[in-house]
Amino acid sequence: MIILHNYFHTFPEFPPECEFKYAPENVSRFTEAMLSGNLRIIILSLFSFLGHYGVSIFVFVSGYGLSKCYDHSGESKWYIILRRAIQLWKWLVPMALLLILDRYSGYTHFTYAYLGNNKIWTDMLFMLTFTANGLADRFIIAGPWWYFGMAFLLYVIYALFLRKSSDKVLWGIIAGVWTLLIVLSSLGLDNWVFAFRYNSIGWLPVFCVGILLSRHPVYISWRWISLGVVLFVLSLFNRYLWVVSPILALFPVAAVLPLARKEPLQNVLLFMGKLSAALFVTHAFVRQQVLAHDQALPPEISGLLYLLLCIVVAWVYRLCLTCFYKKIHL
Repeated sequence: MIILHNYFHTFPEFPPECEFKYAPENVSRFTEAMLSGNLRIIILSLFSFLGHYGVSIFVFVSGYGLSKCYDHSGESKWYIILRRAIQLWKWLVPMALLLILDRYSGYTHFTYAYLGNNKIWTDMLFMLTFTANGLADRFIIAGPWWYFGMAFLLYVIYALFLRKSSDKVLWGIIAGVWTLLIVLSSLGLDNWVFAFRYNSIGWLPVFCVGILLSRHPVYISWRWISLGVVLFVLSLFNRYLWVVSPILALFPVAAVLPLARKEPLQNVLLFMGKLSAALFVTHAFVRQQVLAHDQALPPEISGLLYLLLCIVVAWVYRLCLTCFYKKIHL
């Protein structure tokens, strides 16, 4: 979902997303696409405009998983932070080394056009220290890599402040962040909204919901799921509802969850889940090459080729790293 979104939103014929701020012009283009009557435009526009909500799912699952693993464990907060950093570095550092080698190879860059930028060393430092999200005016290295800095800061916030926090504190954080973003949006301070959504603060509500549902599992009836889906659709067209859309995006997922539990779809999702980290690290570089060499193909065909190449590259990358880390017992 995220992989295809990051591909199709590069095409001018499909509406870009409202991921970091509410953009009325993007919403208008999405509305036009949905009313076009062209099935091809509709399907690809859904990926382009809505695919970024996959990030909401990842953040929710992160909060849920951290709470399940560490709420009642004996590990220290610093152990949790270091362990999470190492898990991310194990995926990022090898690609960073490849990027640096390619930057000074003297040949056409096979990885990313960004490598012509002389700031590669400082940007690598920002990325590997998970501080790149402080540069809210630009994306560095690879656009999708902004997620790693945001996710790591959420891990730190959980370990230091949320692990032993009460439910009231979590609800207070959710309400506080929502209020902050709504006020900023109503004042037209979209740059501030962007900055918070580019960082961990803007994602705290859905992260906290993951923690809460881990502590207090609930059964949600189809009536409430249906209402949530309707509210999610409405949130796509309203500046203020958009603020809560990352949580509302959980309802469409809940609606299709029964299908995901059936084979063979369950096996496909489990396979893709194992590849998710490698896909996140590598897919931007695959996208760069497909966009450069397959301009003659229709977007839907090049998109399928891109998805297939992403899976193959991620599988090879994961296999190589898994074998290497086993060999050195890391």
